[in-house]
Amino acid sequence: MTEIINNRIFRLVIAFGLLCLLVGMIQSTYAKYVSSADATGMLTIAEWTFKVNNIDVVSGSNFNNTLVPTYDTNQNIKEGVIAPTSTGYFDIVIDSSKVEVSYNQTITITAGDNNTVSDLKITGYKINDGDTVLFTGTNNSITTSHNLTDTNNINTYRIFIEWYDGYGESMNNAADTSAASNGVASVKVNLNFTQKAS
Repeated sequence: MTEIINNRIFRLVIAFGLLCLLVGMIQSTYAKYVSSADATGMLTIAEWTFKVNNIDVVSGSNFNNTLVPTYDTNQNIKEGVIAPTSTGYFDIVIDSSKVEVSYNQTITITAGDNNTVSDLKITGYKINDGDTVLFTGTNNSITTSHNLTDTNNINTYRIFIEWYDGYGESMNNAADTSAASNGVASVKVNLNFTQKAS
């Protein structure tokens, strides 16, 4: 009988030892799954800075006072003013040299909200020293695509305007005369820059 008791004690001691070994293995295995490490990495964010006529339009989008029209010389119209038959242009210079992603750009030119000269027309545009492109219909938009690899990051968009006077005009002579005393000739420019999707 003592041999049976000794045999049971021996088995109990072996079982207890195996239990301790099993618990140790479980803790070691469990520790592998809950191990963690912390680190902080500094990521460089791509720059997105556009200047339009030397104004940073990302931090402040108003570049009203930078759109200065130049009127073509006309011996019958005083220099620096617009009147029926006047033609001219204004420049929009876009500097994207600090933009570090590819992007699409749209320039839309319409009559200003307070414009009262209905015969004021946006006739066309040219980019840098390129050919003049005439607007057709009522869509006065210029859409361009710029890749990160482009080397020319400063572009001049010359927008041509005209106070149309002739066949199909919407203002008669009396309306033209009235506009000279209390009218407003203005255009509105909207710029939209959108990063290209990857």
